[in-house]
Amino acid sequence: MLREWILKLGDYILPVSILVIEFVMAIFIFMNRQKLKLSQKKQKKTGRGEQIYQEVISHSSSQIHLVMTSRERRPVFLTTNAEEFLGLDFEKLSANYMELTSIMKEKSGREFWKQYDIWDRKQSLEFEFFYDKRKTHMLMTVTSCLDDKYDLFEFRDISELKAKEKFMEEKLIAAESVSQSKTTFLSRMSHEIRTPMNGIRGMLTLIASQPHNDTIEQYLGKAEGLSDYLLSLINDILDMSRIENGKLELEEKAFSLKSVADELQVMFQKTIESNGVRYIVEMEDMTVDWVMGDRLRFTQVIINFISNASKFTKKGEIRVTFKQMMKDKNSVSIMIRVHDTGKGMDPKFVDRIFRPFEQENAGIAREYGGSGLGMAISEQIITLMGGEILVDTMPDKGTDFTVYLTFMLAAEEERTEDVSGDKEESSEKSDSFTFQGTKILVAEDNEINAEIAKTILENMGAAVSIAGNGQIAVDDFANHPQGTYDFILMDIQMPVLDGRSASLKIRELDREDAKTIPIFALSADAFVEDQRLSAQAKMDGHFAKPINFKELQIEIGKYMIKHGYGGEKDQ
Repeated sequence: MLREWILKLGDYILPVSILVIEFVMAIFIFMNRQKLKLSQKKQKKTGRGEQIYQEVISHSSSQIHLVMTSRERRPVFLTTNAEEFLGLDFEKLSANYMELTSIMKEKSGREFWKQYDIWDRKQSLEFEFFYDKRKTHMLMTVTSCLDDKYDLFEFRDISELKAKEKFMEEKLIAAESVSQSKTTFLSRMSHEIRTPMNGIRGMLTLIASQPHNDTIEQYLGKAEGLSDYLLSLINDILDMSRIENGKLELEEKAFSLKSVADELQVMFQKTIESNGVRYIVEMEDMTVDWVMGDRLRFTQVIINFISNASKFTKKGEIRVTFKQMMKDKNSVSIMIRVHDTGKGMDPKFVDRIFRPFEQENAGIAREYGGSGLGMAISEQIITLMGGEILVDTMPDKGTDFTVYLTFMLAAEEERTEDVSGDKEESSEKSDSFTFQGTKILVAEDNEINAEIAKTILENMGAAVSIAGNGQIAVDDFANHPQGTYDFILMDIQMPVLDGRSASLKIRELDREDAKTIPIFALSADAFVEDQRLSAQAKMDGHFAKPINFKELQIEIGKYMIKHGYGGEKDQ
């Protein structure tokens, strides 16, 4: 039975085989058609994308593309808008790639190829140039692609961006001009205020030297206190103005931290302890003494914190701590804390304490005085020094102002300050130094200030000659025999010839005492920068107006003793 069935199936094997083959072929053809349709669809989409790209770019004046082989510098593609907007022709570029820089000025073209030749291809090369024909600023960006075989050049019109930059630069220049005008105005006002204040303080000094009763003494004390406050306010306003305008310069000179601590001890001890408050200045773990920095500004900040503590502390203690934190081969980090047991502050006020003219409340200014600038100035100075200030306070519990600073260590040869023992000896000698028997040349163009200086110095035992300007001072010195004058007090701002120029002229005179005679500046300009200018003019010291003649005598005494001019002079 099975055999008969198989024989019958054999009769149909050929037509069945043909049918199977046709079925497989139909499936194959169907699959190929589907694949072809997908491929055509994809090509259509790709072609549409290329078409869109070409249409967008070719109508754009802000973007132009060029593809060039990196080795032969042969262009292989250039967008169609290149000729219209940049005057670049594909055929000319193909003949000579240097045509690329024909749209630039010759100097710019040479500079581009120079940069292109040394380009490392790791990052895009950017080059700006001015296209004179259209008066547009262009940015050409070159990017390496396909294993550094090709370079893609993209040209973008940045004229609008350049116009915005120019506008912002003009605004910045205008703002800086206004700021500079403000600084100049404040500086001039400072000079104009200091000059009459010098006269006022001088007059007060002269009145104090005359017989008077206790009532007059009280009036004089109050007048001096008010003039001191006005002077400190002027200094604070000018400091703040200079900081805001980036004009405040910091010195980088060697100074002793121990000498600063000793100075703070002497400066405040008598005043604070006379109010029944204990005053301590201590050094903890300090293995380093000499550092590099701006001693004056650093001390100014700590003095401000101590003055503030003294103002608000009626009992307990004020403790100033210098503590060494970290030290390496070249630098040291220190902490300076001013702790008091005074009235403290509301912690919410701490966020505002370093703002200019900020005080905790209106009653503070009425009861304790102050402008509210000291803290703002201190914070700015410490920031310029690369440090930080932290404030810890509670009402009725006191306040801690903590400064963290890092100083570079001072080399042995840079240490110029006197050691403590020498300072004490020098101080004792300078206290005994008087102007008795000295002959002083004073250059001062303001008649009232000249009269006051002459009277005060003569009352101190000196013989005084007055020169009305710098040129008169030079002539006076030159026309007198060598050794006539012991030293010169030179005002800075004078007509005909200013004080610094006069000092340089005296130093240039062909006589021995012209090189050695001490010349001290008397100036209404009281900043560190002004002191440097005086030093550059070969002056030996700088005294800011209004002049405290007793302090002037002590400081000149220190100088004269240090440089071997001797102690008290006899007529």
